Amino acid sequence: MNARRVVDFFYGSSSPWDYLAFVRLVETAMRTQSTIVYRPVRARSLSVAGAVAPEVTSAAAATYAAKDLQDWARFCGVRILPTAEAATEADWAQRGAVAAAAVAGIGANRVRAYVEAIFRARFTDARDIADRAVVVDVAVSCGIAHAAFESQLDSATTLDALRDNADDLIRRGGYATPTMLLGDDMYVGHGRMPLLESALMRASDRPFVAPGEHDRI
Repeated sequence: MNARRVVDFFYGSSSPWDYLAFVRLVETAMRTQSTIVYRPVRARSLSVAGAVAPEVTSAAAATYAAKDLQDWARFCGVRILPTAEAATEADWAQRGAVAAAAVAGIGANRVRAYVEAIFRARFTDARDIADRAVVVDVAVSCGIAHAAFESQLDSATTLDALRDNADDLIRRGGYATPTMLLGDDMYVGHGRMPLLESALMRASDRPFVAPGEHDRI
């Protein structure tokens, strides 16, 4: 694993913008032959640190935000229900991401499948990912062993891992999700993906010119 092309992806499961960041980051990682480390966090862990951005209060801004979300969903090739913006804290879904990574024999592709399936369950199928049974069902549908997953889901070490992820994000200067960290190089929000991809390309030994790097020709 090339440490120069490893991205820590700090995300929540309750925001459609985190979903879009996930979709775009997977594509970015494929193009740059990079590795994603999934770092689920709970929103309230960031709230305690005073790290959450203020909510939109203007009616006009809220109307545009709804349109903007659908425009980006179309661009990313995913379906997000118009009502999906109303988010709930999804502790079980976040625990599940840690549990999936901890189940013996589960590779990176299976963990990514779980994260994708949780997002799709929430924003495309309108399932309640705050419900433990729904999370277990999603994991099983991804081929993750039922008993092993449930054991990890209820483990105290799983909650510790979620807390550690939030603490690490804040320690490194982060304040919200989605956040992508390439070492100490931080990118906040799915809209920063082209900048992250440019940084990953600069870290590569392959002879190509990344967007924004034309002065290297």
